[in-house]
Amino acid sequence: MRGCREPNFVWIGEKSMKRLVVALIMLAVFFCLPVKAEAAGKTLRIPGPACQKGNDIYYCYTMGGLRMNLMKINKKTNKVTKIVSYKNKGKDTNAFENLNVNGNAIYAAYDLVCGTGVSDSYICRIDSKKKTKKLLTKGRNPVVIGKKIYFIKTAYNKEYDSDKDMGIYVMNLSGKKIKKVCKMPVSGLYELGTDGKNFVYSYYNKKGKLTLRYMTKKGKKLGVYKKTESSFCSPSYNLRSTVGNKQYYIAGNRVMCEDKTTHETTVLVDFGTGISSYVDNFQVFHDVILVRGVKEEYIPAYKEMAGKGYIYMIHLNDLSKVLLKKYNSGE
Repeated sequence: MRGCREPNFVWIGEKSMKRLVVALIMLAVFFCLPVKAEAAGKTLRIPGPACQKGNDIYYCYTMGGLRMNLMKINKKTNKVTKIVSYKNKGKDTNAFENLNVNGNAIYAAYDLVCGTGVSDSYICRIDSKKKTKKLLTKGRNPVVIGKKIYFIKTAYNKEYDSDKDMGIYVMNLSGKKIKKVCKMPVSGLYELGTDGKNFVYSYYNKKGKLTLRYMTKKGKKLGVYKKTESSFCSPSYNLRSTVGNKQYYIAGNRVMCEDKTTHETTVLVDFGTGISSYVDNFQVFHDVILVRGVKEEYIPAYKEMAGKGYIYMIHLNDLSKVLLKKYNSGE
């Protein structure tokens, strides 16, 4: 009969055991730690010319030869309704930008002057039911996170007949309790966005490239924003939008859709190859996409080839287009 072998145990002393436990805990904590600038979770939302509540999409496109009222389209019925005029006390303005929706309220930047090179911008609250608008405070580029509005505070500079940026501020949805989040984090601050937890700011660096960086809601800088997913896309940002297994992006003067499973690509809209042709921006709202672009074509009023602006809502299930606006491109 063969004798049974004794099992090989390695005995660890009490102090060694404590060190091992501590090391294992530290190792576990290390792998659970979030990575700076990649910690926050959701798709980047840069408030653009449109926002959605249920089946209703609110939109207002401006500049480039266009000033328009704040409108609403029901994406199921394609019915279009005017919400409020872009005019202020009967005078032309640069209309509304950076739209956010919260309940029945639309929060936007409202520039009270009309033209390029000048600005007199306010954070504005529009009641979509009563169809009224109220100026809350001087500022631009609002982004609503929860029950707070983060924005770039401005002050009017009479010498230059335009606004001067003062820093990033926060206030409640009524425009009260205004507090500074931080002074200007960089020169040339461009836009604000959010990933749902922190907010992201963009600026032009010394090389003239538009750069994105993270910041907490208390103003602590977190680093470079490296993700590439966004609900708002324009040629200025190297970003894409993904809904389900479909990815949407700009390629030249076209807006494209790629099926991530089959890798098949579809052209959603093509603005041609003319010298005046380009894609301005697009926003995806689950089953529809809003696109703005310019196509070079013959303009009878100009008696020459020039840019004609188009804004579409495209149904992604059948690629049918709804023309929201057609205009002559300009300033």
